[in-house]
Amino acid sequence: MSLPQKRGWPSLSELILRAVCLSTSRKGASLSVIKKRLATEGYNVGRNGGRLKVALCALVNKGLLQRVTGSGVAGSFRLGPKGKERVEGPGQRGRAAGKSRQRPTGKAKGRRRAVKVTAQRLKKPRRPRGKAAAAAEEAAGGAEEAGGPAAAGSEC
Repeated sequence: MSLPQKRGWPSLSELILRAVCLSTSRKGASLSVIKKRLATEGYNVGRNGGRLKVALCALVNKGLLQRVTGSGVAGSFRLGPKGKERVEGPGQRGRAAGKSRQRPTGKAKGRRRAVKVTAQRLKKPRRPRGKAAAAAEEAAGGAEEAGGPAAAGSEC
């Protein structure tokens, strides 16, 4: 009797770990991001939603995933301490572990270019912001109230 051959596709937990690993968000991968990633991999998310939730809960319980926000399956997930050991290449996003990008020697960071002043920029009046904006709105609001019929027509 021979052992059954391994299937040609990865397991659901491996797909989930890969999706979380490849997410670029600082807060981790949300459930919707994971579902989209699995759909692009060819997994039928609509039909297997229950299996997805069970697999996510199992990965959190094992310590491979860590829930960052939310409760239950709804929320964002990051790789846990055990998950970082298990996942090799995809998590590094192009760099070897511990290596940071270094600027070539002799090239200093240049100054930023100044914004060119054009006639169109000079024509546009700048809108006041902050306290100045509040004062300008009050002044405009007071003038409309004193206007009579124009002020009555402007209200919804």
